[in-house]
Amino acid sequence: MKLFSSVTCLLLSSILLFTACKQEAQPQAPLITNGDIEQDFKGWFVGYDFQHPTNPNGYASGVTAAAASSPQHSLIINCNQAKNDSAFCYYGQDKINTSAISIGAKLTLNVKIKTNLKGRGVSLVIRGDKENKQVLFASTAGKTLITGTQEFTAYSVVVDSYPGDIDNLLIFLVYLPGTTGYVYFDDVSLVAN
Repeated sequence: MKLFSSVTCLLLSSILLFTACKQEAQPQAPLITNGDIEQDFKGWFVGYDFQHPTNPNGYASGVTAAAASSPQHSLIINCNQAKNDSAFCYYGQDKINTSAISIGAKLTLNVKIKTNLKGRGVSLVIRGDKENKQVLFASTAGKTLITGTQEFTAYSVVVDSYPGDIDNLLIFLVYLPGTTGYVYFDDVSLVAN
């Protein structure tokens, strides 16, 4: 009986010690700049696909106070008529500090989106490049439909395991080809945990 209680005591002590020492992985601070869109375009750039760099669909984009999830501003893209069904528009960030991301970390891009869209809608993208070649890509396109009319709704795209050794990590908020109407993007964050 004494041996049993000694073993039980040792087992319970080990469990308590392990539980006390074990720490949950805490999410890091967002890795992007101006995710609440309150500093005009700081950190953001707008672009068009390489085949149509002249904006054939007349995309209107910018920072607006017309709608926001929090506090006052958001990014907007609007297109009244998709004259060219293969052209698209996007916002992006490419100055993400990859040294702050551990190999194997889970990356999550979170965005709140308000839409009044017809067509394919919008997509969220995480991309990583090494020596000017794409080595990491995750997108909501083909998986999560973000179109129609809705108030601000949270969406995300995930990279389950960050491979490390990436020269440039980018995020994109993409207004897909064949889409018309407006979209607002707000509360953008990229976190690693």
